[in-house]
Amino acid sequence: MQFVPSRLLEHGGTACGAAVLLAFGLLQGTEIQTLTLDLLVVTVQFVVLEALSAMAVFTFFVSLTGLLLIREVWQSREPLESVTDGPRLTAVVPVYRDHAVMDVSVESLAASAYENLEVVIVAEPNDEATVERARELAAEYDPVEVLINGESGSKAGAINYAVRERDSDHFAVFDADEWIAPEFLPTAMGQLLEGVDVFQGRRVPRPTGPVETVAYCERIVFHASYKMVELFGFTNCRSSSTAFTREAIERVGGYDDVLTEDLAFAHACYREGLDVRQARHCTNTMEAPHTLRDLWGQRKRWRVGQVEVLHATLVDFLRGRAGRRGLISVGRMCSSLFGCLVTLVLVSKLLLLLVLGVESAFLVPAAALLATIGLVAWRDARDGRIDDLGWSVLFAPLLYPAFGVLTLRSLLEYCLSWDGRWYRVEKTGS
Repeated sequence: MQFVPSRLLEHGGTACGAAVLLAFGLLQGTEIQTLTLDLLVVTVQFVVLEALSAMAVFTFFVSLTGLLLIREVWQSREPLESVTDGPRLTAVVPVYRDHAVMDVSVESLAASAYENLEVVIVAEPNDEATVERARELAAEYDPVEVLINGESGSKAGAINYAVRERDSDHFAVFDADEWIAPEFLPTAMGQLLEGVDVFQGRRVPRPTGPVETVAYCERIVFHASYKMVELFGFTNCRSSSTAFTREAIERVGGYDDVLTEDLAFAHACYREGLDVRQARHCTNTMEAPHTLRDLWGQRKRWRVGQVEVLHATLVDFLRGRAGRRGLISVGRMCSSLFGCLVTLVLVSKLLLLLVLGVESAFLVPAAALLATIGLVAWRDARDGRIDDLGWSVLFAPLLYPAFGVLTLRSLLEYCLSWDGRWYRVEKTGS
């Protein structure tokens, strides 16, 4: 019998899985639901398709999470406490093959409003071009220093190495292509000095073209979906646009050397009960993928990493090392993956309603989504974070089924063929 390559299994499994979910959604959507109201002298009975009620629930979800995100980005409450001088703050910028883009983060950090700042570029020993550019930047800007990663091979290792090598009690981490707002570090330090363990800002792709605009919209969709989880006490914190105390990172044992070290860090902080404060009106920007291939590859890398972190957390829980918060952490990741798969079920229900002439089933949630993106983008443009959005914003509703296909593909890849390697997006410095 001829051996079937794992890639063929992954593609076939993704297609079959999507077909099964679509078929299940279609069958479920044709079910008849009844609601009976007894009103004294008369009884009123409503008869609807399950597909219609499902889309109504989905529309409510999109609208509610969108409003919560808009409120946070546009919040009018008193600004967070910020300081421009105080204890030393070490900003860590891990770099690898980033010689063409690292000026963005280093120059914006050098222009920060926080005074007592050192910027540590952590370069890989075998990356001569980046090391050379890092040393040029260190010669140009006084706060900038260069470290050669003593735990070479990963971003997590670079961050952990910098924390060990510096004597600061406060740290912030950023990506090489990240533009950091001048007020970000003063705000972050203000929160850390108030007793917060970890401070997380918002980071969005710069929508400089059609694909980049889709990437920007995708981040807004995800930021909105996080709001429901945050209502129950889980706050995301990452390995970029993030500040933390030495005590906090030592309590979680540093960043884990996994594909998505930022997601592992967020769940480790939750399991340790750290005080994480998030402020999405504190916004930095990053370079977006410039091709659909890069956009897909980057997002699949993140999703495979989510499955990896889920696997590791589940193992820890079963071995009694995670506790009650570990179970909630597992549930959080499972709900995220399950929610993405449900989008494929909703697609077939939506198609059924469109065939029946119920165009509002698509138009209403699409309008809610586009309104969310538009209002958040308006704020980002007003703050000088972005210029404007292109016509490809109209493809934003297609992100939901794309999440479903992406999740199926990532689950299969992790189980069948993933060998630890990760997809690297081409960066141009734009």
